[in-house]
Formats: sequence, C-alpha cells, structure tokens
Amino acid sequence: MNLQLRLPIIFFAALASMSSDASLVGVAMAQNQQGEDIYIELRNRAVNPITLAVPTFSIISGAEGEANMLRQVLWNDLDYSMVFDLVDSKFYPDIVSGDGSPDFTAWRQTDAEALIRGFVRRQDDDLIVEFRLYDVASGQQIIGKRYYQEIPVTAAIISNSQLRRIAHEFNDEAVFYFTGQYGAASTRIAYVSNRRGPKEIHLMDYDGYGDQRITNDGGFALNPAFSPNGDQIAYVSYRSHDGIPNVDIAMLNKGGGIPPVIIRTNGQDSSPDWSPDGSRLVFSSTKDGTKTGNSEIYISKSDGSDLQRITNNSEIDTSPTFSPNGREIAFISTRGGGQHLYKMSIDGINVRRLPVEGTQIDSPTWNPNPQLSDLIAYAASEGGNRFQVFVYSLSTGRSVPVTRGYGRADSPNWSPDGRQIVFEAAQGNQNHIFAVGLDGSRLRQLTREGANQSPSWGGR
Repeated sequence: MNLQLRLPIIFFAALASMSSDASLVGVAMAQNQQGEDIYIELRNRAVNPITLAVPTFSIISGAEGEANMLRQVLWNDLDYSMVFDLVDSKFYPDIVSGDGSPDFTAWRQTDAEALIRGFVRRQDDDLIVEFRLYDVASGQQIIGKRYYQEIPVTAAIISNSQLRRIAHEFNDEAVFYFTGQYGAASTRIAYVSNRRGPKEIHLMDYDGYGDQRITNDGGFALNPAFSPNGDQIAYVSYRSHDGIPNVDIAMLNKGGGIPPVIIRTNGQDSSPDWSPDGSRLVFSSTKDGTKTGNSEIYISKSDGSDLQRITNNSEIDTSPTFSPNGREIAFISTRGGGQHLYKMSIDGINVRRLPVEGTQIDSPTWNPNPQLSDLIAYAASEGGNRFQVFVYSLSTGRSVPVTRGYGRADSPNWSPDGRQIVFEAAQGNQNHIFAVGLDGSRLRQLTREGANQSPSWGGR
C-alpha cells in the first residue's frame, strides 16, 4: 500500500518507556496508587505513526562534518515530531543498488514504510544539500528538496545554525506531507530567563539552540504569549506611567523597537493569551478589584481596544486560555473553594467546572490542533508542593500525567501542532525549560543556564 496522508486515530497505549533524557530528572513510569500502569490516551500521536529509516547521508567533496550534523539534527527532529517511528540503524540493509538508487527490494525486508536519503556536497562557494523521501512499498519518490547555502570565504565549515535550519525545514515538509500540518521543528519558544542579567524575554529554537534576549525592560518581563502567526509576542511588563508603577501588557513585534504597552489598567494585568485568529487577547486583571486583589478575566481586541470584563464574582479568576475554535475559554478560579479548572463561553456564560485530577490546578493551556481540541494541559499538585503536568481529555473526562519525578513542573504550553508540550521544572537549584511528547515520551531539557520559566511555543 502506498503511503498517503495519515488520518488521526484514537487509541490507548501504556506508557512503557521514556526518552533517555528522563534520567535528568528521575522520571519514572506513571503508575496509579494500586501500582498498575496508567494508560495514557493518545489522539494517536496526532497520526498513525509512519515507520521511517534515515541511513547515512551520501557525501561529496569533503562535506563529512556537515553531513553528519545534518543527519543527527534531522533524526532528532523526526523523532520529536511524534509522527514517525525511526528504524534502528542496525537493521538497515545496503543503502543502494548497483545503479545508485535505493535497493527497495532489500528495504522491503525491513519494517520501514518510508526512507529518507540525504546528499551533501561542496561546490565552489556553496554547500548543496538534497533530501529525498521515498515510499518503500512503491519505490516512488514523494518529496525532493534541494537547499543551497553560501559558505563564507573565511569559513572552514558552514555555521551550525544554518545547517540546523535546513534540517528543521525538511522535517516540517515531511510532517506536512503525512499530516496536512507543518511540524514544529522550525518554530521558536519564548520564555523568561535571567541567564544574561535581570529577568527578560528570550527566544530559542524549538530544540534549545539559538538563544537570544529580545526585551530590555529592566528585569520585569513575564508571561510571553506568541500570536498565532508568530509575528508578535504579548507579555507582562512592569512599567511606570504618570509616576505610578504598574503591571501592564506590552506587545513585541519581530521588527524590534521599544515594545508599546497595549493594555494599561489601574490594576495588575497578567496571563495574556491570543484567540486562534489573532484578533483578540484574553487576560486576567485586578482592574476592578484593586483594593481586594481580586482578579477577573477580560477580553479585548489585539490592539487593546474594546476591553470587556467577562467574569464577575468575589473569588479569583485567572490564567485564561482560548479553545482552538475561539468560542470558549478555560481558566482557573477559586470559586467554590480551592483552585480549580473551569471553562466558559467567550461572553462569560455557560461556566462549568472540569473534573480534573490533582489539587491547586494552575496554568491551563488548550491544545491548538483542531484534531486534538479536546485536550487541555495543566499543572497540578499531587500533594504538598509536588506539581506535575497533566493532560485532561474533555471527550473521556480523564486526566493523565505526562511528567513524573519533578519537585515542581509548571507552566505547560503546547507546540503549534499540538503534539508536544513545553514546560518549566526544577533541575537542581534552578528552573529549566523541558519539552515532552503529548504521551509523556521523548523528554528533553532545552535550557541549562540561569533560571528559566514561562515558556510559550510558536513563531517560525
């Protein structure tokens, strides 16, 4: 059967193993109180996974270093995507037949459904990289991409960032072919860090490389939130106006410059989130409850105009997150006692408490993928100050943990394709940023310097 677009399926799978990086934080297999395995509901891994082989790249004209790096980065991208099951290299047959094409007769004896071949060569002042994706059953090429990268005269090897970008782009093309959605490898993560001084907003590639600081607010920049198209970041900024310091919401554009404050109230504003179409912002504020410190939830246009309050009660309402269709908002509230997860219509009606696992519920984030729109990730206490990240299914009414072994894991946020989760967790004496698949597999640590928090995933 020829490969084709893989449709989402729903099934249950035991969380039988974790990524090798799990040793970083002592993650163990998730179990319930009776010691039985907890079964994690997967909306597949967003697709019925494709078994894929990626043999060693062909090297021409002394580009061995570049070829090895490209293959390793692409291998990691494909693995993290949650779309592919990679065939171990030890099961690979001879790569090519006598005429230089893949020996599909031999490849059909393996489990591989698809095959990626890479070709890397230097030609004058260019590095030329070619990727070909094949359907093993039919022997047909289904994607072919060629990339040209100029090599500076003074450079012995092309820069790592340029090579990584090439691998990321092809991964996302392969994911698009099989799922109809681009992968997350070319995206970026905004987060708060003090690695270069006071707390400011930083950007990094989805795999932790390419860090850069993008604000200079004097040490108070929090809660970054990427716009759906990745062009803007709303965040919480500590600014003074009329001689009075206040916490407001500012907007960072890719073009740089001083980020303008777009939402300024007489209260403390926090936790901005974008509507899926980028036209509106929802956030929490003490605007109308300054004396009591009671925060409510507000919605406005993305430029800060047409501000409306959509909750109204004597308890705290905070941490709003839009549904992928833009018609509902999940949020945290202390109404009814304790800190619980609720959802409501965007006009503030039809409020309903969600029966999720854990206590002291915090930091909800609604999966942006319409095919996974019943999933909400959140942080919750398992007892005392031990917080883990859970995923709740609106379809089944079940919550399952995707982290284990942390003293405190918090602030989850979905990748733009909804197949991965980024979050902060204690590692030694500092908080760092981690990423994990929606089923709890493929855990990796993304930051290793300074204290890091509040990740937001988006932006190509």
